Amino acid sequence: MQNQIQKIKKKNNQLLLSKLDLLVKKQEMNSNKLEGIGNDLRKGFIGLALRNEELLKSNEQLKQQLAEVLNELNAVKKKREEKTVRREKWAKRKRLPKRDSINSEIYNLLIKESEGPTYIATRTRIAICILTVTGIRIGEPLSLKVGQLETLLEEGWISIDRLKRGPANHKAF
Repeated sequence: MQNQIQKIKKKNNQLLLSKLDLLVKKQEMNSNKLEGIGNDLRKGFIGLALRNEELLKSNEQLKQQLAEVLNELNAVKKKREEKTVRREKWAKRKRLPKRDSINSEIYNLLIKESEGPTYIATRTRIAICILTVTGIRIGEPLSLKVGQLETLLEEGWISIDRLKRGPANHKAF
């Protein structure tokens, strides 16, 4: 009986040992799996850290691009504001009052004052007549030539070289 008990104990011990061996083997397998998972996690974290670094660099580049775009936008806004200020200033500029055209009374007074046999008086009379008849600006007779005056007398028109904006020259009838 004792032999049998010892045999049973041995069997139980062997069963326990085999169960313990199985548990140890399973623990080793689990630890290997955990180690593999740990390695995978480490690799994943390293990959995430690398990706995070790439994203940070990309973010910096985008910030620089945004700053450049904002600078350009501010420059465009500033130009627009300056342009509107210039327009408003131009709209509010001081303008000369409109003048009445010369009437016959004023014309006769001017001709009477420029009468005389001198060269200056004759030149003044001719200039007043040309200004009155053609309606050109007061500075435009200065550049007239004799040939242009002959054209005025013969054909009834004169070619005037422009002093202000507009075409290079124009005809006055």
